[in-house]
Amino acid sequence: MTDLEQRQQPSSASAGRRTLVVGLLADPDTPAEVAAKLVDTLPDELAAQVDRETTWDVRTMTHPVTASVQDPEEVLGAVADKTADTDWDIGVYLTDLPMQHGEQPILADLDHDRRVAGLSLPGFGPFLQHHKVRHAIVRLVADLTGTADAGLDHGEHHPSRLGRAAAKHLQPVRVVEARQGQHTRRYVTTPRRGRARLLAGMVRTNQPWRLVLGMRSALAAVLGTSAYLTLTSTTTWLLATRLGAGKLTLTLLVAVALMVAWIIGAHHLWERARDEGEREETVLFNASTVLTLSIGVLVMSAAVYVLTLLGSLFFLEPSVLGSYLGRPPTVGDHLALAWLATGLATIAGALGSGLDSEDAVRRAAYGYRERQRRDEIGQDDEHTESASSTSS
Repeated sequence: MTDLEQRQQPSSASAGRRTLVVGLLADPDTPAEVAAKLVDTLPDELAAQVDRETTWDVRTMTHPVTASVQDPEEVLGAVADKTADTDWDIGVYLTDLPMQHGEQPILADLDHDRRVAGLSLPGFGPFLQHHKVRHAIVRLVADLTGTADAGLDHGEHHPSRLGRAAAKHLQPVRVVEARQGQHTRRYVTTPRRGRARLLAGMVRTNQPWRLVLGMRSALAAVLGTSAYLTLTSTTTWLLATRLGAGKLTLTLLVAVALMVAWIIGAHHLWERARDEGEREETVLFNASTVLTLSIGVLVMSAAVYVLTLLGSLFFLEPSVLGSYLGRPPTVGDHLALAWLATGLATIAGALGSGLDSEDAVRRAAYGYRERQRRDEIGQDDEHTESASSTSS
């Protein structure tokens, strides 16, 4: 028999290969996008790094498992209940819900008895999230199948074929042993560095760049005001060429801060802790809101600045602009004019944001799970107010 015929002949080993179905259960929005990217690459990765003798069938399902629960233990239980109705051998849940064990952000929970795991995407930080999550899932599947300890806390705990490179992206990570009847293993990060990474991951999950198109009224107000100031306001022309770089920068930063504050106040985005136990969590969510909106408004301002600069270069004839400046205009004059016009227009954008509905603003500023969490808080507050008014 030739070598080619030998390769074409199915071996007895391949004929007896087992198939394991790994299901990725994901929240809508970012988790679902991550799961969709992983479904094509994970089978080969699992075969290469966990077990070559197994055929890996990776499937995805989008379902808001955390719709009514936030406690990590309850989340993992809800995942197990959901996957019990499927033909999955292993269930891995991806959520953008930030979860903590005391002051330590949670990366992953495992339940060996029910063969499910849950990953909190914000805990992986804002950069290389897809890469980190893929390696984490490979390790968790290896753990749940009994191949090896997941070793998220120490690379040497895991076989060399999984490599230590994946572990370094998740350091520093610690293992929290389970209490009876709960998760069998939990991976958490350190309070200080972990919370900073968690906050950055929350902002990344909110996708602040969506604010540009999500708040259409604010964007229209900024664009319209910027165009008006650039093309018709001779005072703006003169101020832009007289103010120094420091004042121009300060103008834009103050404008961005004012717009962020206006959006938060006008659309009730600032949270207040209902008790002492929620104080740290509330600070974290408020910081995420401020950073998300700040980045979103800066992205909006950058887009408006580019359009304003192009409009200034195209419409403002050198002779017209020069007659007011008393000298031939330079490219620097156009750069400064577009900068000042954008800064002043951003303040007008704050007023324009008031025309957007509260639902539209939340859709622009937050991911699915964060919007859901805020809706639940609002409903709880309404029930509390209703109960108090009834009792009085």
